[in-house]
Amino acid sequence: MLLLLFKEIRHRWVIHLLTVLLIAFIISILVVQSSVNSSAEEKIGDLSHKLGRGMIVLPEGTDLERFYMQDYGDEVMPAGYPDMIRSSPLGKHVSLLEPRLYGNITVNGHEMVLLGRNMEFPVVQGMSEEMASVGPGVAKVMGVGPGGVLEVSGNKLRIYSVIEPPPKGFDMGVFVSLETARKLLGKEGINALHMGGCWCELDVAAFSAKVEGALPGTMAITVDGMAKAQIEIGSVMERYSLLFRVLGAVLAAGSIIFLIFYTLHKGGREVGLLLSIGLSPSRIVIRNLIIAVLISMLGALAGFVLSVPLMKYLGVVVMRISLSPAWGSLPWFAVAAFALSFVSAIVPSIYVSRLDPTKLLREE
Repeated sequence: MLLLLFKEIRHRWVIHLLTVLLIAFIISILVVQSSVNSSAEEKIGDLSHKLGRGMIVLPEGTDLERFYMQDYGDEVMPAGYPDMIRSSPLGKHVSLLEPRLYGNITVNGHEMVLLGRNMEFPVVQGMSEEMASVGPGVAKVMGVGPGGVLEVSGNKLRIYSVIEPPPKGFDMGVFVSLETARKLLGKEGINALHMGGCWCELDVAAFSAKVEGALPGTMAITVDGMAKAQIEIGSVMERYSLLFRVLGAVLAAGSIIFLIFYTLHKGGREVGLLLSIGLSPSRIVIRNLIIAVLISMLGALAGFVLSVPLMKYLGVVVMRISLSPAWGSLPWFAVAAFALSFVSAIVPSIYVSRLDPTKLLREE
């Protein structure tokens, strides 16, 4: 029995692979449809308290989730963008503009966050070092305090103060001026523009789009805008959920039925020979069922894997955050794939097993 199964798969592996890929695509769409809303709610809830009611403008392509996990990429935008906003018609809605340059640095094996912002330190005559403030974590692990020196990438920073308590999440922060941050990181420009204002009378999504239009190569993000995008995409998914499920079930079942009749078409003489030499029809049925179930299960698993980049792309394009599928629903999709493949395969398999072996051998 196993030899027959392996022979069938080996001889027609292309059609089997295509069927797996078709089912994988169907499952991935259904996973996205069922997971996108819950995943977006979770991610937006987590980011809401970090972003607050303000707006943050980031270079296009920045992964917002990684950004808030203090994992900063290479993306930057021109340093003159704050002035462009101030001088534009959008400036009347903005009461706060704070350009920043974030970066990840390692000092003596300790990972730290460098934060460049508009900071003013007292001028000390005759001192050649740049000045900086540090979080208590940096002061502790490096053993430095006010007046001490911290060496970063061959540059000496004179410690002005230890900020206690530090801004949330910046216990290992090194706070310097924008000019010093650019020098230490080897970057020009900024990678974040924090904006504050009253958005209560504005269409937040439209205002964000205007900011992005005024500052090419950027994305403007607010919690309200993210929430609105989530509601819109959630309503679309809900509106077409029944259509997705019905169409997915029809396509999956149709692919299994097609596979079985394709096998009969290409291997009719082989089936007729097996039946004529005494192989019981039930074994033909079992062989087809095993193949159908195996393909469906592989398709379900591959569909979940495929849904990961699909959801990530959808989240970044629509909500600027990386979404991920709900892996807890994988067993349910696997059970559904098993049941659907079994039901789809049983009827045509019984039909094939009851065909006249002599007609199959004559290819009638």
